[in-house]
Amino acid sequence: MARSYSDYIKTGQMTDLEAIKHNTVRTQGRKAIAGVLASHARDGLPADAAAFGILDTIAVKLVEWYGPEGAGEVLRHYAEVCGRQVAKVDA
Repeated sequence: MARSYSDYIKTGQMTDLEAIKHNTVRTQGRKAIAGVLASHARDGLPADAAAFGILDTIAVKLVEWYGPEGAGEVLRHYAEVCGRQVAKVDA
């Protein structure tokens, strides 16, 4: 699995412009979800419940887009990446 947008560019899977567009949309999506979770927390609502609702929606979409095996590969990749990030924070 490619690790960055530059990998997609190097392999010809994306042009520079496509990579910029995807990265911009990805960043805005992160900000939007972070805002939703923060809003719930500010209101005293369980942000983790909202996060699981968001994850449910994302998982269904991943299966629609990539099929069950592809969705599983994407989610395993993110579990590995997040595990490394947590390890860095704990160090």
